[in-house]
Amino acid sequence: MSKRKGQVSSLAAEREEQETRKAFLGLLSVDICENPERIEPISASLLKRMERLRVKARVNRGRGDLLEG
Repeated sequence: MSKRKGQVSSLAAEREEQETRKAFLGLLSVDICENPERIEPISASLLKRMERLRVKARVNRGRGDLLEG
């Protein structure tokens, strides 16, 4: 859940989000343990794209939605 300063969040929603994350990470962990041969490095082009998005996010933080592209 994205939070801005002064935003009030529902404790129930936060707990539900944590449980969802925990369940997803559990599935991911099982898949990695059972299929380690499927793990591949992240390409340099994807890492560059991620860094460009991080820079845009830092610049646009608090100004509205971040649009990729």
